[in-house]
Amino acid sequence: MFGVTTTDRRSSSIAMTTPLTRAIEQNRQRLWAICYRMTGLTSDADDLCQEAIVRAIERQDQVVQSDPTGWLLRIATTTCLDHLRRDSTRRRVTELADALDVPGLGPGEVSSDPERRAILREDIRYALVVALQTISPRQRAALILHDVCERPLDEIADDFGINANAAKALVHRARTAVAEARRRDDVDVPVDRGVVEALARAIEAGNLEALAAMLAEDAWGIVDGGGVVPVATGPSLGRDAVMRRFTNAWRRLDHVPLATMLRELNGEPAVIVRMRDAAVVVAVIYVETRGGAIVALRIDRDPARTQRLA
Repeated sequence: MFGVTTTDRRSSSIAMTTPLTRAIEQNRQRLWAICYRMTGLTSDADDLCQEAIVRAIERQDQVVQSDPTGWLLRIATTTCLDHLRRDSTRRRVTELADALDVPGLGPGEVSSDPERRAILREDIRYALVVALQTISPRQRAALILHDVCERPLDEIADDFGINANAAKALVHRARTAVAEARRRDDVDVPVDRGVVEALARAIEAGNLEALAAMLAEDAWGIVDGGGVVPVATGPSLGRDAVMRRFTNAWRRLDHVPLATMLRELNGEPAVIVRMRDAAVVVAVIYVETRGGAIVALRIDRDPARTQRLA
């Protein structure tokens, strides 16, 4: 993960003789985080991070700044935009993103590992990464450059061939679209771990009443079956609708004994649900909380992703 190998590090340290090579080495993990935010897929982030670095090296004659970090970050974003233009696959309304399974990203963690520190500098909570995937690639790129990479609007305007006012409007529309996709932004940061633990206990016990009691009245949720597991094609809005989905899922499992565990994903605890007598992950549940209640659930039942966490 992070698009870094031992060979990469060795060759980079040998070649660290120019402002560009220094910027690449210092920002390699940040480049990877941009690609992950842009695509929501760790495998694509690996490939696109490397492609961005190659592009930067090929175009190093364009570097005029003593610190080309901003130029390098824009190269990464453009690389992702080109990839997304080539990819004509249409995302499902309920499609989620890959989880970032990197130990040491939890709240309050301090790591000596530069890879972890680079990711910790930026907010990569799962809900935000998923929400980013719902807006247009152009809005996504503008928002990441401005809000994550802290690039000025005039730079973004140059990148997109528009004026500063249009760039400001583009970023504003992107923020609005992300807020609409998230539905709730008045949430705990980080998520309330006690609520997540209680959710895990209720699921393991098959206690639907306890689960219902944890949900805010206006809670909402989506389930991604990866096109393999049958799930609803839209979100469930409100406590009753969410509980109907849980109840139906429980019936389909025919009361199979379940086991749960908490795992830090994207820096916050998520619930891994598996069959008690088999190493089969049934679901990964990401929640957002507020005031001791669950206000949002994102449930991943895509076998291609869940079994990576088995």
